[in-house]
Amino acid sequence: MHRRLVVSLRRLLHSFAYFLAGIVGLTIFVLTLMVAESIIYAIFRVSNSPWAIVLAAVVTAFYFSPIVRLLHHQIDHRLFPDKLDTANAIRQLGAGDLARLPLENIEQSLLKRISTICSRIPVALEEWDANGDRPLHYCYPRQAPPPASNGQRREPYTVALAIPLQQGKAWLHLGRRSDGWPLDDEERQGLEGLARFAATSLEHARLSHQQANEARLDSLSRVAAQLHSHDLKNRLHDLAFLAHNLDSGTLDQDEIRLLIKAVGKVTGRMQTLMQRLSDPRAPLDLKLAPCDLHQALQQEVSARLWPEGVTVCCNLTQVPLIHADHDLLFGVCENLFDNAVQAVNKQGTITISLDHHHDEIALRVQDNGIGMNKDFLHQRLFQLFTSSKEQGLGIGLYLSQRIIKLHHGTIQAQSDGQGCGSCFTIRLPVWCPKEGAHAP
Repeated sequence: MHRRLVVSLRRLLHSFAYFLAGIVGLTIFVLTLMVAESIIYAIFRVSNSPWAIVLAAVVTAFYFSPIVRLLHHQIDHRLFPDKLDTANAIRQLGAGDLARLPLENIEQSLLKRISTICSRIPVALEEWDANGDRPLHYCYPRQAPPPASNGQRREPYTVALAIPLQQGKAWLHLGRRSDGWPLDDEERQGLEGLARFAATSLEHARLSHQQANEARLDSLSRVAAQLHSHDLKNRLHDLAFLAHNLDSGTLDQDEIRLLIKAVGKVTGRMQTLMQRLSDPRAPLDLKLAPCDLHQALQQEVSARLWPEGVTVCCNLTQVPLIHADHDLLFGVCENLFDNAVQAVNKQGTITISLDHHHDEIALRVQDNGIGMNKDFLHQRLFQLFTSSKEQGLGIGLYLSQRIIKLHHGTIQAQSDGQGCGSCFTIRLPVWCPKEGAHAP
């Protein structure tokens, strides 16, 4: 009811503005006619010239529309300032300041602005990639339920607008107006224009972040190349030489073997670090061979130097062989172990379990550490240069996902939120030598 009264009053005042503009125009007409008649009479000694009437009419018509627009603006400025605020909000949809926000805040900020402009809540973005594998849902407020798929309408959303994207497809879902005013054709046209403008802002902001990541990747690759060709490479050769020659020393044989194993371990971890610092998107060449994951995990866990405050619980059942690149696969395991140690701040419990179901093997690394929030977990976790750690590079999990996908497996993460720990699960197919590299 309040919305209808406001709209009716605004229309009435705008109509009154035309009336005022007519009076002002008539005044301009009379004044222009008097001046023109005086000039014509002074020059030609002719009174009541039709040319004076034509000139007065042209001047009046030229000024009529600007006068109407000026009166409309003054009426809106004095009585309807919220309309001007909406115009300011629309201008804020530009991607300039969105591009300066962290990548995980872009969609939320954009939806919040759309909600303010439209006076509608909740607001959601349903987005499909070019492959159409699965949709991503961004909702404002965050606790709002996700919308229906493929632009279908479902409560509490009453409007679904297609968003033109260069790649993939998307819909903007809007809830009811806060004042209860129903959707009309004029508002729908405005919302469709808003959706197109919002799509442009979103893609521009994401492109800005992508270009920034490209620049960071180029810089990182240059630094890695320098490290690889100078001091770090030389130290690797020194360690390898030391590990090779310690076996002929005067130390006790058991001590020598332990020392050799420790040096070899350090060498392997330095090589892994060099690989992570190189281009994370470079092609990976897998050297596949049958792998006993149960035995290899036992050796890796027992040989690793865990911090004193970390308790490691292993539940490793015997599983069938897999077909894998041992070095790359256990580089993924090392990354998960490192993340778990950092998550518990070197004081907590890490549980490593291994089992299989039918033709699939599952490896889980669980900790009782800091955990992850829902938005980061589902939307950002495996993206390049995205990390929940302050000093993290955001490369390890991105590279780990690439390696697991090349093994025809999956890697997933679960967490109940901040302070509730995390669990990473790797699933790999069983090797079937008679039928091929993997189980059907």
